[in-house]
Amino acid sequence: MFNPTRLKVQLKLAINRLKMLQAKRTSLNQQARREIGTLLEKGKEESARIRVEHIIRDDLLIEAMENLELYCDLLLARFGLLESYKTCEPSIAEAVNTIIWAAPRVGEVKELSLVRDQLASKFGKEFMLQAMENEDDRVNPRIVMKLQVSAPDTYLVERYLEEIARTYNVQWKSNIISHEEEEEDLEDIEDLGNDNDDNGSGGQAELLPPLQNPSPPVVPVTNNVGFDLPEIPTNSPLNKNTNTNPSLPPPPPADDFDALQRRLDALKRK
Repeated sequence: MFNPTRLKVQLKLAINRLKMLQAKRTSLNQQARREIGTLLEKGKEESARIRVEHIIRDDLLIEAMENLELYCDLLLARFGLLESYKTCEPSIAEAVNTIIWAAPRVGEVKELSLVRDQLASKFGKEFMLQAMENEDDRVNPRIVMKLQVSAPDTYLVERYLEEIARTYNVQWKSNIISHEEEEEDLEDIEDLGNDNDDNGSGGQAELLPPLQNPSPPVVPVTNNVGFDLPEIPTNSPLNKNTNTNPSLPPPPPADDFDALQRRLDALKRK
């Protein structure tokens, strides 16, 4: 019997469980990587190759759990569509089918099995069987690839070992895979660095213009060069003391001032 309240509770519990398992496995992986680095340092390559396969599977499982967590969150965000319609809406179809398919493959998350049962009650047994068999590729192919049971590729194993050795400063390189492309890239980088050294400072510094402004050119002055300048005329108005206002009469001489003074005194006596 479909119970919306129970489904919502189980989705929230599944999200919490998925987060907790991701953190736990990530911490264990870090410790296992250190141990593999120690094995490589001691020259125990075969033991390191076997143990690194567990790390690869755990990394894939952690990524799958992260995707399933997002799908559970999506169903909670669109719970109205899940509750209202009798058929599965296209906007949530991939999330529903992927959770139904992945639930038995992630046994540590028991809440996903309860979510799958509620979805089967909602959409029917036939819908659940089609999702379990992944008909028409309705399940997310990334989840299928990450949860499939198969031995990891040899190239991936060797790359993991080299990355672990580089992380923990262990001088080790795989003798199984080819490193010709990497060596060619390193040679190209070294050649480029040598070219820059031969050309001086190199780089963009040679292309930049000088910061200071160039000084103006200096024109030499010689004493033998003469300049043909016109002479100043003798009757130039600059040499004369002229009145600024030509309409005013010229100032009277000093004797006239004395005469005026005497006339004013005579007028005062009268």
